[in-house]
Amino acid sequence: MLSAILKNLAMNINSDIDYFESVDITKEKEFPLFLKNIKFEKFRHIPSLDIEFKNPISVISGTNRSGKTTILMAIACSHLNFLKRNPKNGNLERNTWSSLMKLTSHDKQTEDWTYYITYKKGNKVEKPKRGQRKALTNKWNGIGKKESQFDFRDIVFIDLDRVVPARFFNDKLFAEAKKGILENVSDKNINKIEQYLSYILEEKFTLNSLAKVNDKDVFKYKNKYEYSSFNTATGEDVLTRIIIDIVEAKEKSLILIDEVEMGLHPKIQRRLIDVIRNISRQDQKQFIVTSHSSTILDAINSSSRIFIEKSNSGEYKAIQNISVNAALTKMDAKSFPLVELFCEDNEARKIVEKGIKNVAEKHKLNNFKELFNIISVGSADKTFRCFEAQKLMYNLRKIKVGFGCVLDGDMKLVKNSAGKYSFPEQEELHFLFSNECPEKFLTKIYLEKHPNTTIQYYFDNENPHFLFQAIIDNSEFSTKQEIFEVCWKYFVESENGKIYLEELTEFLLNLALKYSPDL
Repeated sequence: MLSAILKNLAMNINSDIDYFESVDITKEKEFPLFLKNIKFEKFRHIPSLDIEFKNPISVISGTNRSGKTTILMAIACSHLNFLKRNPKNGNLERNTWSSLMKLTSHDKQTEDWTYYITYKKGNKVEKPKRGQRKALTNKWNGIGKKESQFDFRDIVFIDLDRVVPARFFNDKLFAEAKKGILENVSDKNINKIEQYLSYILEEKFTLNSLAKVNDKDVFKYKNKYEYSSFNTATGEDVLTRIIIDIVEAKEKSLILIDEVEMGLHPKIQRRLIDVIRNISRQDQKQFIVTSHSSTILDAINSSSRIFIEKSNSGEYKAIQNISVNAALTKMDAKSFPLVELFCEDNEARKIVEKGIKNVAEKHKLNNFKELFNIISVGSADKTFRCFEAQKLMYNLRKIKVGFGCVLDGDMKLVKNSAGKYSFPEQEELHFLFSNECPEKFLTKIYLEKHPNTTIQYYFDNENPHFLFQAIIDNSEFSTKQEIFEVCWKYFVESENGKIYLEELTEFLLNLALKYSPDL
């Protein structure tokens, strides 16, 4: 049954995926109307932000208050043909900034809000056009005002009001639905709407309109059962509203969807993306949507992903082509690390953490430490086996987690019975400083600063893992953490320490960049 639906829709999922992997929007006939860029300068809570759209389907992710919805609003309100049904009377009316941004006397604007939008028409990139709200007058100008708005394209903005279940509609709508007469939900696209709905839900559906009051709709569904919107699963009506809106939109429209995953099961989300790809390709419709969903991010290609990040200093930036895992890590590092980094013990972990901190400070990478899940395993053999297993499994994983390994320096020259290095050099493997374990090279530099015959005896004769305890027993220090911090400070002040810290920094940065080229 589903294969027949795909045939009727002329829907080839793999072909659509391949198309969007390689689509060239610079060509004249490939999406001849294409919103290419939006740039903000001091707009609401955003000091500055520049976003490039590189694919006909763009998914913007980021934490709350990163400006995702603001982006959609700015785009929608800069177009003359931004129409929505009035919730008071049901009439299809032009929407403006005042429709979406309700400002009370408590909403203070202290500076001008400015943004720019750049379009591609055919193969020509036009000059950016400015929109602005003046702080002094509270008036919009440029593309924020009717006279200068883009008038060559329809806008469909699918907002979060779509997720309100029918059971919360008013009594008037329920009364209308009880006596309602079945009508088509579309004059010309009913078959396509039903087929897309059936494909996503994996069951053949017919769909009718049962009642309309103002901006609210009640539908009647028929599969092997018959029921109305008042008795659907919440996600069914949400999905139906999205499908109707994106199918009914005119060719070459720009479709904006806020939090596309709302109310939808992950499998439904993935199949909805299949439908969006098909509609976008067939009708040259551009989609810009926001999402927090790992499924949505995984279902699209890398050029479609845009992550909005806010730094600790309040700066905003758009990370283009971000990997799925990097985006998920930035939203929830505990569940989704970018890299699992295996090391031998806690001293090695501390050194790696120092390197991560140095990368973050040197390259101004917000929350760089959250990209790594550092795992202290034990012996070098055991650590290396875990690393090799992760490496073997990487390409088999659905949501991929990068891998890396850090071994103590005394493992660098170890050979097996065949005379080969037990831990051969490779891109993801790093050896700590020197040909000694961390406790030994750190104690050595401590002794250079604080000679002590007892500690020297342990240094020359005992297991190096006991050295920090020897320092505790023969100094004013009381914890191994204190000793590590002092020894590390002495080390990175030395020439060898400075050189090594740069080596470690480069390894960690390159490891992260391997799994997410644009951090």
